[in-house]
Amino acid sequence: MNSNLLYEFMAEIDLPLPFDNEFISLIPKQRAYINQLMKDQIISSYAVSVEEGKLWTTILAESEAQVKEILSGFPIIDLTDYRIFKLAFYNTANTLTPNFSLN
Repeated sequence: MNSNLLYEFMAEIDLPLPFDNEFISLIPKQRAYINQLMKDQIISSYAVSVEEGKLWTTILAESEAQVKEILSGFPIIDLTDYRIFKLAFYNTANTLTPNFSLN
Protein backbone atom coordinates (compact mmCIF):
# COMPACT_ATOMS: atom_id res chain seq x y z
CA MET A 1 0.00 0.00 0.00
CA ASN A 2 1.16 3.52 -0.63
CA SER A 3 0.71 6.53 1.64
CA ASN A 4 -2.91 7.27 0.68
CA LEU A 5 -5.56 7.57 3.37
CA LEU A 6 -6.59 4.17 4.75
CA TYR A 7 -10.01 3.22 6.08
CA GLU A 8 -11.15 0.32 8.25
CA PHE A 9 -13.64 -2.02 6.57
CA MET A 10 -15.60 -4.93 8.02
CA ALA A 11 -16.19 -7.92 5.78
CA GLU A 12 -18.98 -10.27 6.81
CA ILE A 13 -18.58 -13.58 5.04
CA ASP A 14 -21.20 -16.34 4.88
CA LEU A 15 -19.55 -19.74 5.11
CA PRO A 16 -21.05 -22.84 3.48
CA LEU A 17 -22.79 -25.05 6.05
CA PRO A 18 -22.22 -27.85 6.59
CA PHE A 19 -18.53 -27.69 5.69
CA ASP A 20 -17.75 -30.14 2.91
CA ASN A 21 -14.40 -31.77 2.18
CA GLU A 22 -13.45 -29.12 -0.41
CA PHE A 23 -13.97 -26.31 2.11
CA ILE A 24 -12.17 -28.16 4.91
CA SER A 25 -9.19 -28.84 2.62
CA LEU A 26 -8.78 -25.07 2.07
CA ILE A 27 -8.65 -24.14 5.78
CA PRO A 28 -4.84 -24.52 6.21
CA LYS A 29 -4.19 -22.27 3.18
CA GLN A 30 -6.78 -19.80 4.46
CA ARG A 31 -5.15 -19.63 7.90
CA ALA A 32 -1.68 -19.13 6.36
CA TYR A 33 -2.99 -16.30 4.15
CA ILE A 34 -4.77 -14.62 7.09
CA ASN A 35 -1.68 -14.92 9.28
CA GLN A 36 0.40 -13.20 6.59
CA LEU A 37 -2.16 -10.40 6.18
CA MET A 38 -2.18 -9.90 9.97
CA LYS A 39 1.61 -9.82 10.03
CA ASP A 40 1.50 -7.21 7.23
CA GLN A 41 -1.08 -5.24 9.29
CA ILE A 42 -3.68 -5.41 6.51
CA ILE A 43 -6.11 -7.43 8.63
CA SER A 44 -6.58 -6.26 12.22
CA SER A 45 -9.10 -8.86 13.38
CA TYR A 46 -10.54 -12.18 12.24
CA ALA A 47 -13.37 -14.13 13.87
CA VAL A 48 -15.32 -17.23 12.86
CA SER A 49 -18.59 -18.65 14.18
CA VAL A 50 -18.89 -22.23 12.98
CA GLU A 51 -22.38 -22.52 14.48
CA GLU A 52 -23.63 -19.47 12.55
CA GLY A 53 -21.52 -20.08 9.45
CA LYS A 54 -20.08 -16.55 9.64
CA LEU A 55 -16.65 -15.03 9.36
CA TRP A 56 -15.91 -11.40 10.23
CA THR A 57 -12.69 -9.62 9.46
CA THR A 58 -11.54 -6.02 9.63
CA ILE A 59 -9.35 -4.85 6.79
CA LEU A 60 -7.29 -1.69 6.40
CA ALA A 61 -7.60 -0.43 2.81
CA GLU A 62 -7.89 2.66 0.64
CA SER A 63 -11.22 1.66 -0.90
CA GLU A 64 -13.90 -0.99 -1.11
CA ALA A 65 -12.36 -2.09 -4.42
CA GLN A 66 -9.09 -2.77 -2.62
CA VAL A 67 -10.97 -4.79 0.03
CA LYS A 68 -12.52 -6.89 -2.73
CA GLU A 69 -9.05 -7.45 -4.16
CA ILE A 70 -7.78 -8.60 -0.76
CA LEU A 71 -10.79 -10.89 -0.28
CA SER A 72 -10.24 -12.38 -3.74
CA GLY A 73 -7.00 -13.83 -2.39
CA PHE A 74 -8.82 -15.80 0.32
CA PRO A 75 -8.55 -19.49 -0.66
CA ILE A 76 -12.15 -20.05 0.52
CA ILE A 77 -13.70 -17.00 -1.17
CA ASP A 78 -15.23 -18.84 -4.16
CA LEU A 79 -17.29 -20.94 -1.74
CA THR A 80 -18.71 -17.94 0.14
CA ASP A 81 -20.85 -14.82 -0.15
CA TYR A 82 -19.76 -11.59 1.51
CA ARG A 83 -20.73 -8.02 2.33
CA ILE A 84 -18.36 -5.12 2.96
CA PHE A 85 -19.02 -2.26 5.38
CA LYS A 86 -16.91 0.90 5.69
CA LEU A 87 -16.50 1.63 9.40
CA ALA A 88 -16.63 5.05 11.02
CA PHE A 89 -14.33 3.73 13.75
CA TYR A 90 -13.13 0.44 15.19
CA ASN A 91 -11.83 0.08 18.74
CA THR A 92 -10.44 -2.94 20.52
CA ALA A 93 -9.10 -3.34 24.03
CA ASN A 94 -5.58 -3.54 22.58
CA THR A 95 -5.89 -0.06 21.08
CA LEU A 96 -6.84 1.36 24.48
CA THR A 97 -3.96 -0.23 26.44
CA PRO A 98 -0.61 1.57 26.38
CA ASN A 99 2.45 -0.41 25.30
CA PHE A 100 5.06 -0.81 28.01
CA SER A 101 8.76 -1.16 27.43
CA LEU A 102 10.84 -3.55 29.50
CA ASN A 103 13.91 -1.34 28.97
